[in-house]
Amino acid sequence: MFTKISKISLPILITLGLLITIPINTAAATKVMWGKTELKIGQIGKVTILQDTPLVKIESNGSLTIVRMLKKDEEFRVYSYKGQNSGLYGVGGGSFIQKNTAKVKYETPSKAKLALVSGIKDNTALEVVDIQ
Repeated sequence: MFTKISKISLPILITLGLLITIPINTAAATKVMWGKTELKIGQIGKVTILQDTPLVKIESNGSLTIVRMLKKDEEFRVYSYKGQNSGLYGVGGGSFIQKNTAKVKYETPSKAKLALVSGIKDNTALEVVDIQ
């Protein structure tokens, strides 16, 4: 009796064990890198620091307060833009980087990169074709 039960239950247990280890969503592990940072949904661009520049917060009276200094060659995702104070790139968490072409380089993602990010979000497979 015991051997009959073990012959039936052992293959079932092995099969269940294998099913548990198979990744359910492989798209979640896929990242779209853009330079040193990962491109995220809602991101409108990135800034690369060309010279040390301050990271600032906007106070209730509209003045800017320095949070910390950003170092040359650091990259940050940009989620918003404000026209006040000669332009501010919103980098999340209520922090901003002042627009200054000598100290900060702003770029927008290519359409191909944006398509890759939306394909991952929608869990659809995208094929990138190089047309020459």
